Amino acid sequence: MTVAALAVPVAPAYATYGSNMTVSIDVWGQGVKLSGAYGTIAFDDGNTKYRYSIAMCWQSSYTRPNLYASVNGGARTSLYVGGGTPVTIPQCLYTASLISGEVTPGGTVSNVTLTVDGVRFNPPNSTYHTNSAFYDNPFN
Repeated sequence: MTVAALAVPVAPAYATYGSNMTVSIDVWGQGVKLSGAYGTIAFDDGNTKYRYSIAMCWQSSYTRPNLYASVNGGARTSLYVGGGTPVTIPQCLYTASLISGEVTPGGTVSNVTLTVDGVRFNPPNSTYHTNSAFYDNPFN
């Protein structure tokens, strides 16, 4: 009796994303709203990446705000330093910039901290302000 084996390549496994988590980060300085980030972040069930879709407000800031991400408490990386698609959202007095992306930083993604900044110019001084939010990966 002869047994034949057929080698069938295994299809690559694709991770799926979990539910979107709400991003809502306001940056205030000296009683004035300077900037903000509003949208969603989601983690994949393989614990290796995350995606985001966030509208950035530039409201009363002296400089354009930035959006940074820190994975697992590590170094900050920049997600926004300008650009994006113009959108109108209720949280922003002026037109916001929508940015979206998928990040695969390498290794396990346990959590992400998003940080938004803004600079308040009140002549002759300017002051730097920031706010952050922590997002825990529900898959680990």
